Amino acid sequence: MSDVTTNALRGIVKTLGDVVAPAIPADDPLAFQELKMTIRYLSFCRDRVDHLYARARYELSFYEKLSSDCAVLLALKEHKLANELTELCHFAQAQLALPGVAIGALREQTQSLMSRLTQMLGEIVDAEALTKVEKAIVGSSAEITAFERSWYLPLKLERFPADVRPLNTFIPIHPN
Repeated sequence: MSDVTTNALRGIVKTLGDVVAPAIPADDPLAFQELKMTIRYLSFCRDRVDHLYARARYELSFYEKLSSDCAVLLALKEHKLANELTELCHFAQAQLALPGVAIGALREQTQSLMSRLTQMLGEIVDAEALTKVEKAIVGSSAEITAFERSWYLPLKLERFPADVRPLNTFIPIHPN
């Protein structure tokens, strides 16, 4: 049986808009507003469902690169932390190289890298190394923020949507 997720989401959105919305009493504007937000988000999910795997791969690649850069910055003064990050990076690289690795495994490894980077900020004892790692993390935040803005662009939350880079500059987007 073929995947019907996109069609099911389309049907749910249509049902909510055509059947449920008219049934909401006029004196309950909050219920109607909540339904509109639900419909909008389900529509967004329908538009993005085909790209969830590419997103998970992008995020893992991004955090693997950031972690690798931080490991290099820590190598001279914080050997143990640098080695630990390098090992996490090797595991992430192996996952990225594995064809068909589960999306959950990609997300889990991304979370491991993010969590460990956060924890390490409190463990670095050399002030110069800490400053370098913090600068690397802050510097990289612009790129991941640009990705997130692009990913969520269909929700129309951006004040300046023309300034948002297209999603295909981050992940491969193939026409259906």
